[in-house]
This record gives sequence, structure tokens and C-alpha cells, in this order.
Amino acid sequence: MHSLEPVKRDLLRLSRNALLALFLIPVLSLLFIGHAQSGWDRDFTASARRATEANLAISPADRAQMIAMFEAMPPSKACAAGAPVPPSYRAALCGGFGHVYGQAYGHIWQFQLAGKTVKGLLLFELAVCLALIVLARMAFRGRQAQYRSLVLAWSLLAWSGALIVVAQSALLTWLSYWLTAWFLHVYSIKLVGVTGFLAGAAALAAVAQIFARLPREMTIDGELVREADAPALWARVKALAAQMGTAAPHRIVAGIDANFFVTEGAVQVQGRTFRGRSLYVSLPLLRVLDQREADAVLAHELAHFKGGDTGSSAALGPKLAQFDLYVARMNGPSLTLIGFYLLAAYRAVFEVALMRDSREREFLADRAAARAVHALPLMRALVKVAAYGSYRDRIEQELFERRSRHDGSLGIAAQVAEGLQPFARSHQFRRLMVQASVPHPFDFHPLLRERMANLKCVVPEEEFGQVLAHPVLQCWASEILTGEAIEARLWASYERQFAQAHEQNLAWRYLPRTEAERAVVEQYFPARRFDLSDGRSLDLDYEGLDLPDGTRQMWREIDGVGYEDGMLGDVLTLTLKEKGAFGRKSVKVKLAGIKAQRDLLKAALGQYWERHKVAYRMGQ
Repeated sequence: MHSLEPVKRDLLRLSRNALLALFLIPVLSLLFIGHAQSGWDRDFTASARRATEANLAISPADRAQMIAMFEAMPPSKACAAGAPVPPSYRAALCGGFGHVYGQAYGHIWQFQLAGKTVKGLLLFELAVCLALIVLARMAFRGRQAQYRSLVLAWSLLAWSGALIVVAQSALLTWLSYWLTAWFLHVYSIKLVGVTGFLAGAAALAAVAQIFARLPREMTIDGELVREADAPALWARVKALAAQMGTAAPHRIVAGIDANFFVTEGAVQVQGRTFRGRSLYVSLPLLRVLDQREADAVLAHELAHFKGGDTGSSAALGPKLAQFDLYVARMNGPSLTLIGFYLLAAYRAVFEVALMRDSREREFLADRAAARAVHALPLMRALVKVAAYGSYRDRIEQELFERRSRHDGSLGIAAQVAEGLQPFARSHQFRRLMVQASVPHPFDFHPLLRERMANLKCVVPEEEFGQVLAHPVLQCWASEILTGEAIEARLWASYERQFAQAHEQNLAWRYLPRTEAERAVVEQYFPARRFDLSDGRSLDLDYEGLDLPDGTRQMWREIDGVGYEDGMLGDVLTLTLKEKGAFGRKSVKVKLAGIKAQRDLLKAALGQYWERHKVAYRMGQ
């Protein structure tokens, strides 16, 4: 089961970050605007008082009247629209960049407009937060409400998030000029330009991601089981469906994953897309379960059809996938983080609602399966499924942690089958099973002991081993004529992928000590050359870099890597571990004419540098 506690901790963190992302820049802007306007008002009033008091050409009464007007109508008030001041006073005070249709557009007008904009932005962000709270509460009112909540949240948060990114990006560009101009009495065109470019890129990315296209179906690693290839199994599934008052699945897909599930969403099996009701069965688990235990599990899955879970999941799933992709793409090293945290905070709340709802639906499906078959075989099946999944994970983890390549067959299926019974008799088994749950690709399953309590059918923990030791005399796997061939093909494919992933992982882990280890690293991290416009090149491999000046810098001698884009040429900065008189030494490498290869070089530098750090940590 997925615990709620980590999700709640993430929610608190994301909510805090969301509030900072939403309100930090606007609030700081509002404080700066108020500070600047107060400074101008104070300086103007003091200067006007001195000038008026020194003007002896007017009477003391007129001087007092003028000073009173200056104090009552400083620039921040006099330049406001509709302020009761003489036009000549407004024109003299509020000008700066010329007049348009009789209205002065100076820096005071700028600050007033910025202040109004920031206040409007803050009100808009508060409204979005309130709407988010309402939508989050809606998600706790059932699957239909969850769907409506997600659809509305997707529309609201995507567009409002993009709008907030655009507004704050423009505000930050404006601040990049005025903060330096106000406090340092200088301004940097480069800073304004860079800030504006980054802000514009972030705003463009935020809007562009709304229209990102997604795959519309999930891929299932398995093969179809035709009715002619398993008539007895199909007959049993149809009988269980009729008994439970629901339609039978349109297809059965057999695979080797350690779970069973149903879906009404579009699925892709062996390159073909199918729609309608699909039932996935695990061939390894069907060999572990006797037919009555398997019937209970199948009845549980069919109950999800009857309860409407699969129908609502089919509607909710694509929207949730689209939402998750948008959230992930907004999580970048730019101002899109402003929108990301707002989206992620809602997603964390939605996750809590989804987990609670899935938990209740699992309890309902368990009770339906117990009525259709019996509670005891269901509980025995759940113990077996959880034990098989836990032990298989353990075997695969041990295989993945090996420091040598896997050649030939891994024999994962045989290792699990041979070792499951001894594992069930070990001291680790009972301790592991206390917190065990049944894996599932869609739903969040409660712990075994909670599901037993739900059915008032408790298998004592000390009897878990006996459940696995009970001989399986008749199983549904033997009724699938094509089962052995399907399983052999799937295990062969899975083990090839496993071995390749393990080999690639070794390439990240190795500090090569043998020629064989070196060959693995060089297979995934070959030497790369990047030609420069001056005829020289920058070369890198897993050990280090050959710089354009002919020197070699080893990764182990480097403490940090920096990269700066430039109009006339990029600059690579290597901070060395060696210390000099003023701190760590650094090497700056000018990369003439690299712009066309910039992205490739950045990716390679990041990948090779990160590989070195991973290998160094794991090799210590």
C-alpha cells in the first residue's frame, strides 16, 4: 500500500513552495514600489518646501498654502488619475518620457501602473488559491466528483498558471532594471536582456505545454489469450461475471507481472490497440494459486467492472496522465516553477483523495469477491501474491546489484519458484509480510491485515508460511494451452531488458579496474569530439576532457562544471579541487563557434560529469 504520510509531507512542502512562488515576487515588488514612491514623495516634499520658503517673491500666506499642497499632494497622489491638482502642476511633476493624448508617462506613472498591476495580480492569485481549495475539497466526494475536479483544475491551473508565469516574468524584467537603478544608481542592459529572455522563454514554455500531445493508451507487456486456447478459463471468467451481475471482459491478456488487474481504457498489446474491457492475468501467479484462490482474485477484479471503477478510471486516467505530464514539464530550472508548485500542490491533494477512494473500492471489491467465492481463499491468495511479489523483488534486486555483467539466461522465474518455499520458512518472511500489500498498476491497496479485518477473515501471521507450503493440485495456468510458450517468450524478453538495464547501470557505477569493465563503460560513454570554428576541438571521455589548448583535465581533479552561453562564443568553466591563493583554481575554456552543437555539448558534459560523480561515490 502507498502510505498517506509521505504524500501529506509532500503536500505541506509543495503548499509552502506554492505560496512562496505565487506571492514572493509580487509582495517584494509591492514593498519596493512603496519604498520608491515614499522616497520620491519625501525628497520632493523636502525640496519643494526649501524652494518655496526661499521664494520671497510670494507672500507668507501663499508660501504656506503651496507647502500645504505639496505635502497633501506629493507625486504618488498628484499623478494618480483624477487627482484634484492643477494641470500645470501635474504636467511638471508627472512628466519624464513625454505625453500621449495629454497624459504624462514618466517613471512615477510607471510605478503607479506597476503597483496597480501587482495588486491585481495578488487578487488574481488569491482567487486561484481559493478556487484550488474548492476543487481540492470536491476531489474527496467520489469518482465522478474527482473527474470534474481534475478537468476543472486542469483548465484553471494550466491557464491561470501560465498567465501568472507571464505576469511575474514581465514584473521580474521590470525589476531587473529598477532595482539596480534605484539602489546602485546604475542599470545593466545585459541583466535586463538576460532576465527578459529567460522570462520570455519561461512564459512561452508555460503556454506551449498546455498543448502537449500525449499517448492515448497504456502498453501492456503480455499476449492475448484466445478463447480457443483456454476454454475452461474463459468459461470460468464468464460464469463469475454473470454471478456478479456484470459483463465479461472482451479480452484476457496474459503476462508475467506479479499482479492481476482490469481496465476499460485503451490498451496496446503487441503493437495493437484495443478498447473495451480487458482482464490481465499473471501466469506465474496462476501457477502459485489453486483454482479456487484464483477464482477469488478474478472475482475481485470483475467487481471493479461492476462497481464502475474501471469506467471512471478509463475517463480519469488520460486526464490525470495529461495533468502529470504538464506538471513534470513545468518543473524546470526557470520561472515555470511558479506554475509548477501550484499544480503540484493540487496534485498532492488529489493523490490523497485518490488513495482514500481506491482504498474503499478495494474493500468493496474484496467483499464482493468473498460473497461470490469465499473470504478464506481470497485471503490465502492475497498472502501468496504479496509473498511472490516481495520475493521476486528481492531476487531481482540482488541480480541488479551484482558488479558483473549477466551473460545468458538469468533464470528469474526458476529462482523465484525454487526459493519461494524456503523464503516462506525464513525469519525475514513474517517481518516482511506484516507491512506487505498486493501490487497494482492503478489502485492503492490497503495492507493485508487491513483487508483481512475488512472481511473478518484473519489468517494468522504465523500461518503465512503454511499458506505458501500448501500444494497446488490444480491451477488455471495449466488450462491455458499457449501459456508455457507465452511465458517463455515474455521471460526471455524481460530478461534481455533487465540485463541491458543492469549493464547500463554498471556503466554508471564502474571505476574500471579491468578491461571488461572499461569496455562496458566505453560502450555507453564513448569518446566524444566537438569541433570548434578555430580548427581546434574539445574532446571528452569517461575519464576526463582534452581541452582546445592541448591539455588534459581529469574528472577526478574537477570540483564543478559551469557553462555560459555567449554571443561571441560560449565559455566552459571548470572549478578544480586544487586550491590557489584566492580559493579553488578554475580553468576557463572559450568555445568558438560551438553554438550549433551547444545543446549536444551541454548534454554530454552533464552526462559524463554526473557519471563520474556516481561512479566515484559508489566506488569509495
